[in-house]
Amino acid sequence: MVRQKRLSLLLHPIRRELYQILCENPGTYLLELVEILEAPLGTLTWHLRILEREGLVKSIKFAGKRLFYPRMLRTKEAEMAYLTMRSTTAKKIFQYIVNNPGCYQEQLAESLGVHHDTVRWHVTRMEDVGLIRVEREGRKKRHYLAHLGEALLKGSLNTISETFVMFLMEKLEQGCLNPKIIDRTEDHVTIRFDCPEKAKDCRITINLKDWEFTFADDEQNEDVMETD
Repeated sequence: MVRQKRLSLLLHPIRRELYQILCENPGTYLLELVEILEAPLGTLTWHLRILEREGLVKSIKFAGKRLFYPRMLRTKEAEMAYLTMRSTTAKKIFQYIVNNPGCYQEQLAESLGVHHDTVRWHVTRMEDVGLIRVEREGRKKRHYLAHLGEALLKGSLNTISETFVMFLMEKLEQGCLNPKIIDRTEDHVTIRFDCPEKAKDCRITINLKDWEFTFADDEQNEDVMETD
């Protein structure tokens, strides 16, 4: 019975697609998954329960919602960084600090058209996880990127580690699926494995995408191009 459970872990097409989506979109919550996969809530809840029970997926409760992540793909601090940067407002605040290092909270609020309290709330969360650092200057505060923010900007948080690949291969080997890596780069991996009930082998492909940021110089260049 245990062998059959492991055998069918990623053979089921919904579970395979579900796992792939969570790898590429960490911190996705249940209703988002329902919309992406166009599957019934009860069906996805059941498949998520299996993935979590078998150790491929983990979940945390955040802001009243249960969010799902793949296990072993990223470090805990990287997962927290992506969680903190989920909202559009958070991304705008982070991007503004990238383009305006040393900016004040008043500048952030005025330039982005966001209430001071909202800016303060997001900034506090980013500071807590190490995305930005805040330096006092009299009664005001200046905002800069911290170590995790620099890493996020360089894309080094979003890579497929050897540890993760070995973890996933082991899970597939436990089900006697004879996994084999057929394509791999720093941010991409495709694994082929046996499908006993089908003549054709199954594959799972994970493509990690970096955060996209607009830099001040890029904006200026776009303005020049539009003028010409």
